[in-house]
Amino acid sequence: MLLCMRYLLFTTFLEQILIGNAYTSVGCVALPMLKKMKDYRMRGVVGHLFNRWVVCLFLELQSAVSSADHPVLVVGSTDPVRGIVGGDVILPCFLRPTTSAVEESVEWQRPVLEPKEVHLYRDCSDDNVIQNPSYSGRTSLFREELKNGNVSLKLTNVKLSDAGNYTCYIPTLGHQKTTIELYVGEDGTPSSSLQPTQPPLKDQSWEVRGAAPRPWLSIVRTKDKEVVLKCEAEGLVYKPELVLLNSKGTILPADEPIERPLDSEGLYTVTRYFTVQKTATNVFTCQVQQLEIKHMRETQIHVPDKMFQEEYPLGWKVGIGFLGAVVGAVVGAVVGAVVGAVHAEKRGRNQWRVCSGL
Repeated sequence: MLLCMRYLLFTTFLEQILIGNAYTSVGCVALPMLKKMKDYRMRGVVGHLFNRWVVCLFLELQSAVSSADHPVLVVGSTDPVRGIVGGDVILPCFLRPTTSAVEESVEWQRPVLEPKEVHLYRDCSDDNVIQNPSYSGRTSLFREELKNGNVSLKLTNVKLSDAGNYTCYIPTLGHQKTTIELYVGEDGTPSSSLQPTQPPLKDQSWEVRGAAPRPWLSIVRTKDKEVVLKCEAEGLVYKPELVLLNSKGTILPADEPIERPLDSEGLYTVTRYFTVQKTATNVFTCQVQQLEIKHMRETQIHVPDKMFQEEYPLGWKVGIGFLGAVVGAVVGAVVGAVVGAVHAEKRGRNQWRVCSGL
C-alpha cells in the first residue's frame, strides 16, 4: 500500500507542475476543484483518476508477488544441538534472507514449562519480566548480530534439566517459528548411567502405552552423617535407566551398578541405592528414563537436616555407656543380694526343722 500512495502523490505533484490546475490533496488522492470545471472536463478527470488507481493496484499486486517469491523465513538447526552440564551452548536461529531483527520481537520458549518463556526481546531491548526462573541470568542474544538477522540464543551454565525442545518465535514476522532440540549430558558420566549426549526426555505416558510410571523414592537409613536413599521402579515394558539428581541437576553415583532383572511376565524391575550427603536444599530427584521412547518420570524427596546428624554425639555415647555399666552393676548387686537372702532363709528353715526333730 505504501508503494501505491507514493505513486499517487508523485503523479499528482507532477500534474500540478505541468498543467497548473488547482488541486486540494486529501489523503493520497488529489481531488480537482470541480466547481471551475465543465462537465466534459470532469468526466476526463474522473477517467484519469480511474487510470491512476488501476496502475496503483497493479504496482501493489506486483509488490505482493515479489514478496511472496522472497519471504523472510525463521531458520534453525535441523540437527540436535549438544551441550555438557556446566558449559555454554548456542541454539542457532536466523532470518533468511538476511533481514535485520533489531526492531522485531524475539521470543525463545519451552512449551513444556510454565511459564514457557526462556528469553524475550521486545522494543529493542531484553524483557525478561515473565522469564522462567530456572533460566534467570543464563540467557542472552547476540545484540551486535541482530542487524544481520542472527537471533540465536546463548545458554550458560547448562543443566541436565535444560534438555528438550526450544522454540525460536518471531511474532512480528507473521508469527513464524522454528524448533531446536538440545541434548544435554555430563562430561565423564559413567557408561552405566546416562550417555554423554542424550535425547530430550519428557513424560510420554499419554502417548506411549507401557511407559514407566513414577518411581518410588524413600529414605532407608542413616550412617555417619549420610543418608541412604532407595529408588525403585517395577513392571516396566521398555528398558529403564534409574538415576538420582541433586537440586543442581547433577547425576549422583549409585552404591552399585544397575541391574535390570525380568519378572515372570518379562517386565523390568529396577532398584538402586544412593548414599547422599547434606546439601544446601537437601532435595533429591529420582528419575526413571526409557531412552527408547524418550520417556521420563521423576519423584522428588526432601531429606530433613536432622537426618544428616549423628544419632548421638561422642560425649553422649561415652556417657550412656558409663551409665549403662553403673546401672548394670547396681542391678546385679540387688539381684545377688535378693538371691543370697532367699538362700539364707531356706538354710535357716532347714536347720530349725532338724533341731525340732520334725
